[in-house]
Amino acid sequence: MSHVIAVDVGGTGIKCALLDSELRVVETAQSPTPKGDMEGHATVSVIDQLYREFANKYQILALGLAVPGTLDEPGGVARWAGNLQWSNLKIVELVKSKLNIPVAFRHDVRAGAYAEQKLGALRGIENGIFIPIGTGIASAIILDGEIRAADGYAGEVGHIYVGSSRSCVCGRTGCLEATSSTLAISTEYSRRSGKNLSTLEITKLIGEDQIATDVWNEAIEGLANSLLNLTTVLAPEVIVLGGGLAESGERLISSIKDRLYPNLTFQRKPEIQLAYFGSRSGTIGCGLIAWELVNAK
Repeated sequence: MSHVIAVDVGGTGIKCALLDSELRVVETAQSPTPKGDMEGHATVSVIDQLYREFANKYQILALGLAVPGTLDEPGGVARWAGNLQWSNLKIVELVKSKLNIPVAFRHDVRAGAYAEQKLGALRGIENGIFIPIGTGIASAIILDGEIRAADGYAGEVGHIYVGSSRSCVCGRTGCLEATSSTLAISTEYSRRSGKNLSTLEITKLIGEDQIATDVWNEAIEGLANSLLNLTTVLAPEVIVLGGGLAESGERLISSIKDRLYPNLTFQRKPEIQLAYFGSRSGTIGCGLIAWELVNAK
């Protein structure tokens, strides 16, 4: 049986999954993302190692690759990816030359939105927004049934100003990503408490630990304010939340609704939902685009 590989490169980890033609995940593997890898070679070496684990056992027809940042998707170039320290990196060329395999390339969030649009929480939605909240924050915007990319620049909501004093990887201060990402939450909690806990562990302390409660409330306030702006401008029917922070489940949804809905006046009230595929939306999306590349031949 033939398979494809989905590779989702994040600011913290590289997730790899083997998918069959029915998009069933057969096996998974992951590895930390190399730090300070501005030339991309260490990252590609990790991808190669993960690929070899599967290629030794299965027939692999193509690879679906997703990365964050502003991308030239047709050209296979990561123009800027702050959490990876990439600038104008020809990442697809590097992967192809190392692995000698066809590569389908997509922004990580738009890949996740594609999976949710085809098979998940955004199925049948004409106007919606997909926002996975992980090490970074970005969005995929669906207008009139189409995922809009604006030459790869659209959707970087993590760099909306939300008024905090925290520094962001983009070089500015006060961005949403610096306040409300999983990395921002765990980093700020550690700074105030001296304890190193995961974001999920921190969310379990809300209501019992004042620092955890304060950091959470600040993160939610930033998210709600940003969603208010997006709702006013784009009028989504549905906003789908994914990524690591979505593992907090109903706490995340109810917290955002409590802050967003009272501030809506004339705007269309969007439904707030968790991603159908959870933190695996990007993986499924990579599998989709990989199979589309295979079937196009």
